[in-house]
Amino acid sequence: MAIMNKNETIKKEEKIKELMSMSVAAERLDICYRTLQSLVYKRKIGFVKVGRHYKFRKEDIDKFIEKNYIKPIL
Repeated sequence: MAIMNKNETIKKEEKIKELMSMSVAAERLDICYRTLQSLVYKRKIGFVKVGRHYKFRKEDIDKFIEKNYIKPIL
């Protein structure tokens, strides 16, 4: 296992801080917690598993929104 220097450790901690919890991600998507939980279990949205917790990157939330956008019929 490689030993990380102080700067690498700080960068890793900053990336972890950027992750959203289930509650925050559900609020951002304007859906209930259980609906987001269902999307995770069905692998319909990207996530990071940290221990037994599910965390979400802003990019994954944005990608989910774009993927589920339905264009209007003109």
